[in-house]
Amino acid sequence: MPISRVDTVSIPVSDQSLALQFYRDALGFELIRDHQGDSHKRWIQLAPKGAETTISLVMPFGGMRAGSVQGLVVHTDDMTSTYDELTNRGVSLSEIVTLIGGRFATFSDPDGNGWVLIEANATMQA
Repeated sequence: MPISRVDTVSIPVSDQSLALQFYRDALGFELIRDHQGDSHKRWIQLAPKGAETTISLVMPFGGMRAGSVQGLVVHTDDMTSTYDELTNRGVSLSEIVTLIGGRFATFSDPDGNGWVLIEANATMQA
C-alpha cells in the first residue's frame, strides 16, 4: 500500500499566533516551520520533540471549525511529572484517570481542540 504513515494533522484554530504560543510554550512542542505566504496564508508546523507526526495550526478551511478536533492522543513516560509541568505552564488538565492498564488526563487548546495525555504500561495495547 502506498500510504506509509500519518504525516501531519491539521488543527483548526481561530488565532494562529495565540495557538503557536500554547503549543510551543505551554506544551513544549518544537516549531518546525512558520511560513507567512501572504497576508492570509500562514503555515505553522510543530511536533513533540522526536515525533514523526507533526501538527499544523491552520485557519479553518473545507468545513472545519476552530476547536473541532477531539481525541488526539499524546504519550508520556511519566504522567505525574508531565502533568505537573504542564499545569505549571498554565495548561488546564482533567484529573488523572487509571483505566485499561494506563493513566489518562485530558486538556484543550485555547480554541477547544481536545487532547488526551496518556501513560501506558507495558501490557496496554490498542
